Amino acid sequence: ADDARGWDTLSPSATAFGAHLPKVPREMTVDDIDRVRADFVAAAKRARAAGFEWLELHFAHGYLGQCFFSVHANQRSDAYGGSFENRSRFLVETVRAVRAVWPENLPLTVRFGVIEYDGRDEETLAESIELARNFKREGLDFLNVSVGFSTLKAKVPWGPAFLAPVAARVRREAGLPVAAAWGIDNPAIADACVRDGQLDLVMVGRAHLANPHWPMHAARALGVERPTWVLPAPYAHWLERYAGA
Repeated sequence: ADDARGWDTLSPSATAFGAHLPKVPREMTVDDIDRVRADFVAAAKRARAAGFEWLELHFAHGYLGQCFFSVHANQRSDAYGGSFENRSRFLVETVRAVRAVWPENLPLTVRFGVIEYDGRDEETLAESIELARNFKREGLDFLNVSVGFSTLKAKVPWGPAFLAPVAARVRREAGLPVAAAWGIDNPAIADACVRDGQLDLVMVGRAHLANPHWPMHAARALGVERPTWVLPAPYAHWLERYAGA
């Protein structure tokens, strides 16, 4: 944004994230909010036209949706700030608008930071569960549970599948299927999270980037019969006959 060719950095409020990211974003007007919501809708239409069959809105990790919900980032005093209902408004309106243009038979999901680990975890999680219920009423298919990352006060308890119990509570209390990532790169841990009923789906990110054939290797580690067949058929057919696979 400092470059003459850069974009304006927008946020619910004109507050910088911290000393190491001192750039102050421009506080969004209501017209900005309407325009950005329309941008989400236009992007959803482009995704479907390009042939995508799964759409996820990224409302986590300090991105715009998370900032609207966050008591740290959102200092507004209008209809988009203050109360839980107001801080949720942009997220719910955007899900509603995108669902209206995304086919009902194709999954629409949201990645959302349900907890900040900032010392007010129970309050944030309770509000996030209520937001998940609202998402469900708007036609969301499931919630990809993550961390908010909207404050430097966060003390995240990193570890294997550390978000699984949090996601399980969201699943239980919101009645919405859930997924999670973070620290789930071991096939046995991923399998246990689903078998134990904590998660409906495991998201594998960096492990998959490091090893594009992670599903096949995971299937082999878990004793799946003919593990190459978790891959597309043309690959599976030939890899099944290749001893080095």
